[in-house]
Parts: sequence; structure tokens; C-alpha cells
Amino acid sequence: MDRPGTKDREIFSIFGKEGEICPIPPELDHFAFLGLPRKMTLDEAALESSYYDLSRKLHPDFFMNAPISKRILSLEAFARLNSAYKTLKDPILKAIYLVELESGKLEENHATPPVDLLEEILEAQEAADEYRCCKDDAEKAKNVRARLEAAKECFDTQKAGQQASLEGLGELWDSAVGAGVEPPADVIDKLRSVLGLRNYIDNILRRVTQALEVVP
Repeated sequence: MDRPGTKDREIFSIFGKEGEICPIPPELDHFAFLGLPRKMTLDEAALESSYYDLSRKLHPDFFMNAPISKRILSLEAFARLNSAYKTLKDPILKAIYLVELESGKLEENHATPPVDLLEEILEAQEAADEYRCCKDDAEKAKNVRARLEAAKECFDTQKAGQQASLEGLGELWDSAVGAGVEPPADVIDKLRSVLGLRNYIDNILRRVTQALEVVP
């Protein structure tokens, strides 16, 4: 995929010379919209400041008496603003968005996880189902619960490892952007891998935690 150089990206102005709202190109990314760098770690104060400043200027309430064309532009711009803010404020959504900008759609949970992870997931799912069905057998329930608690500890550790990987890769990404170059391809590939598997871990952790909340 051809990727425009970091320094080649044009700066877009939401407002024209007369202060009117300009139509926002569909391809304009959230970072350019808010005037922020394409980094994994953003200055939170800058993000908040940009969002609230644009929110005050774009809010549809200020265009109630404007011609219909300007009201439509306001509604569209305000919707884009809220979408951008929601995405960039959340670390995971931001990471997914950045990776997709650079290398295309990330299809989470569409790829088969590694064999060892798949086996752990299937075992945990089996234990969760079994635990719900053994409430009348205290000894069996105790043994199954021990398996579930061990599985939860294992998946908690894996999730912490994923988070550490995301943070480390994010630092490499931001260093490249700070130097005015594109993030290295291997960094993007590793991020795709980590992000692509995160839902497997989140989903099984949720299921195991819910099962452990059942008191036989």
C-alpha cells in the first residue's frame, strides 16, 4: 500500500476565509481534523482543547437560523468531530484507527488465534460451561472453580503482556512520527497482530469472570 509521507500530508482548514464551515473531505483523518499528530500517545490537554474549541464553533445550535445548506454542514462537521474525539480519546480505538490508516482494515477475530491460545480458550470455555452445571456437586464445583481461577490468572497475565507490547510499539511509532518518517513496517505488523488477538483475550476473560460470579 502506498502511504503518503508524514511531511507530505496537507493541513486542512475547517473554516474558510469568511469563517464559514467548509465541506469536510471523507478522506480527512481524525488527527488532521483536530490538528494533531498521528501519534499513539497524544497530548491530552491539546486533544481536549481542540475538541472543545471546535465544538463551540461547530455546534448546530449556533446555526439554527442559518440557511439549510449551512445547517447541514454544521451537523456533518459536528458528527465528524464527536466521532474523532471518541476514537482518539480511547487508547485502543486510537491504536486500531492508526493501524488501519497505515495498512488497511483490521479484521479482529476473523483470523484463527495461535494453536496454544486456541486450546487455552477452549479449555476455559469448557470449564465455564461445566461450572454452571455442577452447582449440586460441591466437590466438583470446587475443582472446576480452581481451573477457572487459574485460567483467569493466565489470561490476565496475557492481557497485561499485550498492553505492555502496545505501549512499547507505540513508543517506536511515535519516535518515527517525531522524526518525520512513517512508522516502520515491522512495527505496524506487530501492532496488527496484537490488536487482532486482543478481542479473543477480552471475550474469554469476560466469560470466565462471569462464570466465577456464579455461586453453586
